[in-house]
Amino acid sequence: MMAMMRSATLLVLLWLAGCSGPESSEPGTSAADEASAVAMFDAYEAARVAGNPEAAELQADQLRGKYPESSATGKLAPTLTQVRAEAEASRETRRLAALWDYQSNPIGNGQQRSASIFSRTVPAEDGEVAQSPDAQLVLRDHPSWGSSAYLLLAQSKFSCGRPCTMQIAFDDGEKRSFAGKQADSGKGPALFVEDQQLFIAAMSKARFVRIVLPKGSGTIPSVVFDVGGYAPERFAKP
Repeated sequence: MMAMMRSATLLVLLWLAGCSGPESSEPGTSAADEASAVAMFDAYEAARVAGNPEAAELQADQLRGKYPESSATGKLAPTLTQVRAEAEASRETRRLAALWDYQSNPIGNGQQRSASIFSRTVPAEDGEVAQSPDAQLVLRDHPSWGSSAYLLLAQSKFSCGRPCTMQIAFDDGEKRSFAGKQADSGKGPALFVEDQQLFIAAMSKARFVRIVLPKGSGTIPSVVFDVGGYAPERFAKP
């Protein structure tokens, strides 16, 4: 009888020991997972040091999502905020560059080159129809007519008045007066900036340009262009 009781007690102790084994021990990361986390952190560091913040940010997000309790994840803290800022700046630079369209077309015995960008619009929410731009800014170099900078306006009627003057601000600077010249593009009214060299020089250093149109000229009071992605080397003569 005593032997049976000792056997039963031993079985209970073995069962309790099994319940408190490795699988139910304190929470943490296994050695194998820790090694994988270290490899992901090393990939993060390699991308960060190489100057590829977007790839580094992706590695960090994967590491944090898969091994949140690993020691490697804890090592992200000193650099991750800066990496995220640099990754966002990289995406913004790419977005601004994509706003510009560059063309080169044969005209007579030469080439007409152009760089153009549409004016800023209010971002459309899900399910909404995107707003059409109010204007397009065009930089053009024509083999016969020379260089010019002008607006193509999305309105059927436009009257610049005499003298034809517009107010232009570069970034948050003060508005400056620029003489203009009205024309017909064949598709709608166009407004040329008379001193295009001064305009292009100032625009090339700006993040955005605001052009206030003459009062009474139409339904569009002003237009803004996010010009920060302009690449002058793509517009320059080859």
